[in-house]
Amino acid sequence: MTITYRNCYMDDFEHILGLVEQLWPDKQLSRNEIRKVYARGLESLNDYLICAEADGEIAGFGCMVVKNSFWQESYVGYITTLVVDEEQRNTGIGKGLISMLSKIAKDEGCKRIELDSGFHREQAHLFYEHLGFHKRAYLFSKEI
Repeated sequence: MTITYRNCYMDDFEHILGLVEQLWPDKQLSRNEIRKVYARGLESLNDYLICAEADGEIAGFGCMVVKNSFWQESYVGYITTLVVDEEQRNTGIGKGLISMLSKIAKDEGCKRIELDSGFHREQAHLFYEHLGFHKRAYLFSKEI
């Protein structure tokens, strides 16, 4: 299997939507709202959207925003989304996406990369810890 990584394009949306649906299978997603988020990410100067192709087919997606951080006294690359197609997991695609996003973050002057992950995603937690991520904080969220 040949894996390549590249920037995402608007034409990739249908494939990316399918991956995002795998990430949150119990959530009713609005195709139109996800399309808007995707388009904003593509247009943003601070967002980086990367896809992984396995033998020419999109098999993984990662999105990171570079944000200003008082805590780091610098920039932080915050991975907002990372997903690999269910049938392509454990093939190195996720590790490659993290590696690509880490390189971008470093090139952008970030001191660290971060992400959050739902409590129930225990396999993902093991994956992140295996790659050197550490639990540092709780994420609090409130609807407004």
